[in-house]
Amino acid sequence: MPESEAAKLLAIKKSTIRTMRRDGRLTPGDHYIFATGTAGGPVVYRIDAIRKTLAERTIAAVQGKDSRRKAELERRLGLIETYGEEDHLKKEGE
Repeated sequence: MPESEAAKLLAIKKSTIRTMRRDGRLTPGDHYIFATGTAGGPVVYRIDAIRKTLAERTIAAVQGKDSRRKAELERRLGLIETYGEEDHLKKEGE
């Protein structure tokens, strides 16, 4: 489908879809083709392939954020000093 329709269906700006194509998030043949077969010509997009890729990237981003959050929690918990009851009793009763 043409760029303007693709952008509308994906709920993004035309400039965003162009940027995604230029920076490699969208790959030729998988996500888009040049309608005339020559670079620089009009581009036609495959919406289903783009949606699948965006969903995969979303899942990866959320999982990455979750694992970073868990690692930070573990780091913070490691900084907390704790004393067991047995340590306290030994020091008092020595």
